[in-house]
Amino acid sequence: MTPKAIMGAMLLAGAACLPSETLQAETLAELDALSDAAQDERGGIEAAQALARQGAYLEALATLERMLAVNPKSAEGRLLHALYLCRIDDIRGGLVEIDKLKEREFGRETLADARSACEAGGEVQ
Repeated sequence: MTPKAIMGAMLLAGAACLPSETLQAETLAELDALSDAAQDERGGIEAAQALARQGAYLEALATLERMLAVNPKSAEGRLLHALYLCRIDDIRGGLVEIDKLKEREFGRETLADARSACEAGGEVQ
């Protein structure tokens, strides 16, 4: 699998894992449940991906930030966070986050693809 295919899969993964209805919290109990899901690395990433598929990038970023507060070394979470910053037109912030990622975790080509995707607004080409 190529680095671009890996990044594309990361951005779209979780489609079969989560319900198709909108992920949003309207009550305190729902907000607590969403927040609890973000504490777990996999659950937080899947919730963020589901929100991003709905176009709710700010909510996806908030979910990733809650997950990263508990799991700061989550490589997949940090890369998604950077790409979602690019999607909300924070290209500079996304590039800064990508530059913080370790080449040994992702490889040179994946990070170069991430930079290119960020400059294109977070879209994996």
